Amino acid sequence: MILYNKGSHKRPGGVALFVLLYRKVHPKCSVKDENGFYGDDNGMFGDFFRYWDELPQDGGFRLFGWIHIGWLVGIIFVCIVTGYYYRKADAAVQDRILKILTGICLCLELGKDLYLILIGEMGISYLPFEMCGLAIFVELGFAFFHREFLGEIMCVISMPGAMAALLFPDWTRYPLFNYMHINTFLIHGLLVLVPVLVLTSGRYRPSIKRIWQIFLFLFTVVPSVYVINRIWGCNFMFLCYPSNGSPFLSVYLQHGYVPYLIIYAVTVILCILVIYGILDKIASFCGKNVVYINRKN
Repeated sequence: MILYNKGSHKRPGGVALFVLLYRKVHPKCSVKDENGFYGDDNGMFGDFFRYWDELPQDGGFRLFGWIHIGWLVGIIFVCIVTGYYYRKADAAVQDRILKILTGICLCLELGKDLYLILIGEMGISYLPFEMCGLAIFVELGFAFFHREFLGEIMCVISMPGAMAALLFPDWTRYPLFNYMHINTFLIHGLLVLVPVLVLTSGRYRPSIKRIWQIFLFLFTVVPSVYVINRIWGCNFMFLCYPSNGSPFLSVYLQHGYVPYLIIYAVTVILCILVIYGILDKIASFCGKNVVYINRKN
């Protein structure tokens, strides 16, 4: 891997110049080897800083292929192991863990934005108006302030949304050894891990009596995001069309936008009700060792 441009008069001293020079030195092409990996003649990390339009269309990973399954299994394993030790920790340590994990998640998001700015690809579509982008700040707020409203949104909206994104990712064009690939899986994994820790330890218990908070959040955020989509031609929250891996894609292609949006909305409402039922079972199962519930301070 070339760390700097040998033809320049001055060796760059930071990550920013490293990324920029890396992209200058490496042409926009990749070759697939006999093992199915993409890269150039500089080794398996040749595509590490490449943006999606510099990669072959079939150069990423397949839905529920070995790479995808590997990430899912790894995230589940981390949730189980971390959850075991988190439940044994006292309240003060649990507080610090939540703050550290949500802080790391925010840093990963800012790191992604910095990378996109440096390569000249940062645009409106990368602003945190996706549900998972908003979830970063929801979970960060809960970790520091323990507000009931934030806890409800985190457990009922953020966690299932991140799980859905992990099951049906729309970043499949990025290969395994790629910055965006790794960064995106890590962010969504943390968005799942934080509420899992909170729920299984009894730190917060959602209640269907507070479902009005969920709908208030959705009725406030979704119309605003839809307007942003129409103005700037984005597709935040998939309000304009589904992702390539979405189970709603066939509905959109065969029946059009309105049926897709209706089915999408109905499915979200039904999922919220199902999620409350599942979370109630989890809370009942884990509630025997509750540290405290619905803490606000």
